[in-house]
Amino acid sequence: MTLTVAWVRKVGQAEEMIIASDSRLRSCGAWDAAPKIVPLPRQDAAIAFAGETDYAYPIMLQVVNSVGAWSGALDRRQTLPELRGHIVRVINLMLEQRDLPKHLRDAPEAFFLLAGYDWKAQDFSIWTLHFDSSLDRFTFRPAAAWRGGHPEKKLAIVGDKIDEAHAAIVDQLRTADGIRPGYFDLEPMRVLAGMIDSDEFNMIGGHIQVVKVYKSLQCIPFVVSRKGERSLLGRPLLAYEISDTVPTMVLDF
Repeated sequence: MTLTVAWVRKVGQAEEMIIASDSRLRSCGAWDAAPKIVPLPRQDAAIAFAGETDYAYPIMLQVVNSVGAWSGALDRRQTLPELRGHIVRVINLMLEQRDLPKHLRDAPEAFFLLAGYDWKAQDFSIWTLHFDSSLDRFTFRPAAAWRGGHPEKKLAIVGDKIDEAHAAIVDQLRTADGIRPGYFDLEPMRVLAGMIDSDEFNMIGGHIQVVKVYKSLQCIPFVVSRKGERSLLGRPLLAYEISDTVPTMVLDF
């Protein structure tokens, strides 16, 4: 599977949404160059996945197609919560196209994060889209409030080893007086990097991929420079690739 994280970061007075993931797919072995985060054409949000690629990749491509096909989505007359409802309906319509008797259908082991900036509410939003067996369809839930009374800490995680990732983020935030107040910085990214590097989590690996969403309604993928290697959305860059249309994030951990 994978580990995908979305959170709101604040440094000084600047806030941004970060969506980060590993790049590993597993079947007979590991393939460490898979894009798992897709910026949406309307430029205020991105969608990311974890789980079964047989479901996840077709769904993500059709979601992108549906956003690009209507001007009301592209110019954001369709608000972010309205987009979320549309995406859930697109997913469920796709599931209805499966040519299997209902009693033979397995619950899709696929999860999605929809994260972006809601211009109408003037706030960042994160939703997890998941299959609900009791409803026999996909539904959504918003990012849960951080335990311990820190509502400004907005974060969602999908994929493998979620409990371990959450505990490691808590360790990153912990001080002698308890959990550090205020927004996240790069603690979730540090935890993701540590789990990618660890031999303990063989379902999580490859290269960190990063997309950021800004209040200016820009959704931007980043080249990640880490340990002497550059990658973009999970793919290592060739030595001669400049990638001068996207910024670079240098990670020293």
